[in-house]
Amino acid sequence: MDMVVEAGIITTLSAGNEFGGATLAGCNTIDSPGDARLPVTVASLDKDLSLAIYSSRGYTSDLRVKPDVATIGSNIMAPDAATKDGYTSKSGTSMATPLMAGIAALMMQANPDMTPTEFKDIIGAHSIEREIALLDDPGFNDCSLLESRPDNEFGYGQAAPVAFVEAAGSIDRSLNVSMDVVTLQEIGNESYIAGTASGAAPGTGLVEVKVGGGEWQGAADLSKNGDWASWRIKLDPHEQSGNTTIYARLVMSDDSISPVDARRVILIDEMSAVGAAVGLVSIGSYVFFIPFVMILALLGYIMINERWDRKFLSALSSSDGEDEEFDIRAYSPARIPEVLRAGRRSWKEGNSLTESTMRRFVSLCVLYVAQGLPSGFTYVAFVAYLVDNGASPEQIAILFATIALPWTFKFIWGPMIDLIRFPAYGIRRPWILFAQTGMVVSLSTLLFVPDLNASIGLVTILLFVHNLFSSLQDVSVDALAVDVLEPHEVAKANGFMFAAKRGGIIFGGAVLGMLVVPFGIKSAIMVQLPVLLLIMLMPLFLRERPGDRLFPWSKPEEGQEDLWWTKEEESEEDPEAEIALPWDGDEDPRFNKARWVATNLYRDNVSLPAALLWVSIVALLIGGAFAILHLVSTNVTYGAIGGPFLLFTKVSFALTALLLIAEWLGVSLPDVPNPFFFMSRSSKRNVSSTAYYIVQGFSTRSSFLLIFLCLLAELYLFTDPIVVDIFINEASWSQTKYNVTMGGIVIAFMMLGQIIGGIIGDKFGVREVAMIGFTFLALANAGMALLSDYWTNTAVMTTYLCARSIVNGIAWICIIAVAMRLTFSKAGGTQFTAYMSMFNLSAVFAYLFAGEMIQRFDYTTSLYIGAALTLFTVILLWFIDPDEVDRVLEGRFGDGEDEFDGDFGERPEAWYEEDEAVVTST
Repeated sequence: MDMVVEAGIITTLSAGNEFGGATLAGCNTIDSPGDARLPVTVASLDKDLSLAIYSSRGYTSDLRVKPDVATIGSNIMAPDAATKDGYTSKSGTSMATPLMAGIAALMMQANPDMTPTEFKDIIGAHSIEREIALLDDPGFNDCSLLESRPDNEFGYGQAAPVAFVEAAGSIDRSLNVSMDVVTLQEIGNESYIAGTASGAAPGTGLVEVKVGGGEWQGAADLSKNGDWASWRIKLDPHEQSGNTTIYARLVMSDDSISPVDARRVILIDEMSAVGAAVGLVSIGSYVFFIPFVMILALLGYIMINERWDRKFLSALSSSDGEDEEFDIRAYSPARIPEVLRAGRRSWKEGNSLTESTMRRFVSLCVLYVAQGLPSGFTYVAFVAYLVDNGASPEQIAILFATIALPWTFKFIWGPMIDLIRFPAYGIRRPWILFAQTGMVVSLSTLLFVPDLNASIGLVTILLFVHNLFSSLQDVSVDALAVDVLEPHEVAKANGFMFAAKRGGIIFGGAVLGMLVVPFGIKSAIMVQLPVLLLIMLMPLFLRERPGDRLFPWSKPEEGQEDLWWTKEEESEEDPEAEIALPWDGDEDPRFNKARWVATNLYRDNVSLPAALLWVSIVALLIGGAFAILHLVSTNVTYGAIGGPFLLFTKVSFALTALLLIAEWLGVSLPDVPNPFFFMSRSSKRNVSSTAYYIVQGFSTRSSFLLIFLCLLAELYLFTDPIVVDIFINEASWSQTKYNVTMGGIVIAFMMLGQIIGGIIGDKFGVREVAMIGFTFLALANAGMALLSDYWTNTAVMTTYLCARSIVNGIAWICIIAVAMRLTFSKAGGTQFTAYMSMFNLSAVFAYLFAGEMIQRFDYTTSLYIGAALTLFTVILLWFIDPDEVDRVLEGRFGDGEDEFDGDFGERPEAWYEEDEAVVTST
């Protein structure tokens, strides 16, 4: 029997029925085969869990302790061999041993890789220890001279089936996995197996599948949140057909694994319908190439009509100082000293951000590093620490959901920072300093929590607060960029800024993550704190504009005593002073809605729909605040309070819409008192002016069209799960290989593309480069389908991913620059954040219909459709003029300058007329 175990077969043997408890001679009654060294020898218990009188006891003949475990073997109902269909009651270790064998089968189901040694170790560690009770033993036999555990009566103790199974599979009851396979289903060669899983936090875990006694294979995560909610795997070719078992499990760590889902199936040599493209619609490449050729024709027409050739030649021949400083050729290693000298000269051009190009670029890049740090630290390093220290997936999921809330609702910060200003110290600078102070304080409080892993609830709240301040800094820095960047440097600055943000994410996740294992999580926090403090010094000692005070005790610089903010402060001290309202005298029909909003916020009596709208918005904010508190604290009281507010909001918004329609149809509605009657005149003026600027910012045609561009720009992302599945299942990449390639090499090339896109965007025009970039991005997205014959070629696919990431970086950084160019500086916090939120909403829409697309179309068709959707951005850019806000609202371009306005292809002069001015829009 030892040889059987050595062959890898888990074996259980009965101890024997020599009535070990009946006489004083009951000890040493376990003999062959129960005395075998390697198998698990099973003693018998009565129904009351006492040791059965007949159960043999150790020692063995060579004085080894036996048995190994005890389980019930008395009065077991079993089939009666003397009859055809009868049952009889039997007792004996031969009844206990099959029960133990059944427990072993369950353990094998939980862990098909379990070895006989591991099986025996689990029994030794997790059996219920039993004390030897002489008074309950008919023979008063204590067969263990010195042994306490294992002993010669119970072995390691009473069998604990649930504990054995959970230990065998390292089972975590919060995890679950399920295959979309029915028992005895026919599975063809190289078929796909799909399924679902729950309990994993986003970005963690791995679903593994194995067939019979084969090796575990990693599946592809098709979920939109990276939590394995849906997954798929392509099975390796099988060598033999017939009955077998397919196993699936969700692995979080070596000590946290879901219960194994095991299905008995029939392997057949033919291809089956499981995972095959049966019933899926297959459309040829023309679904992409027809619109692609049409876009190329449109792009050619636009290039000719707008004379891009002249513009590009003019840009190439320009030699002003700014272009020389940031010419891409300046990044040759031989010119590094010259670049550094130019940077020092630019830094000394002035003492404020508006006076120095270098100060703007360096400051914004440093601040963007601070944006990336919390993301990398929280989502990578800190989560990895919690998982390694036994935090449950449910706790990790709550942590992820909680810290994502500030970023989901960060658009709320926009109106706040646009409304509340401290102009003496800079428009955005006070908010940035406040946010960074909050980040430092909230992060440092983690150092005072004795056991971070044991206090996961408190840690979640602290990280929520930390990300709350981080999201505020994000919005404030974006608003600062809108305020201080010149039109000709927006793309370039964004390229460096977003690359810097990626660097912050890498530092917060990878670099700080490397410190966690050798030095602990608090050492990583202590390294991050001085980094944040150093970054904080940048806005602390830099002015936004000439004459801004750095500190309350700072005196105005010479010649800067009579500034605009000084006059504003004086007017606020005199509430009776007459101040012109922004909408006074503005008769431009484009801003009718802005005037309606402003006047209905400022007047004492306002229209009925407006009053109801303001009340609805306030109720929504209150209800939303309580809902967030409910999610963070899990206190049902907050949810009960917020519920009525949210219900009222739904009803009041619907009623407001009906009243607005009635008003539009000419129905006369009465005016009612302003719901904000309690506010002072100056406060209402500030609120209404901010609202006027916000609505005005969205009222230009290009800004309005940009909303639709944002909502359509990322629809092609529904192909992301398909790409993952292709690399994991078709190309046979491991999950680790895929993560390293996408999270390392590809990210580096994307950063390079963002920098290149920023430089050429400012050089040749962000709209023009974005249109060309998205045209090539569409072709790159289609390239995944075109390269289907090379999916298994790692070199080709890695090269493709890198090339695509460069194109992606170029195209997207120019689109972001267009959004920043079309942001009104007086509403910079609100408008730009709204654009970014709409980009995110577009991605959400894409992931929502990803499953539907995958179920309807085969992979190649889906990839072509995604590539075609990418072309929407090119079409909408045709109608967008990135200079419109600068020209109409900012007043940066005078009426005398012949700027192309992008109005549906119109031009002030036909392209073929002589003496046409060269287009100079950027």
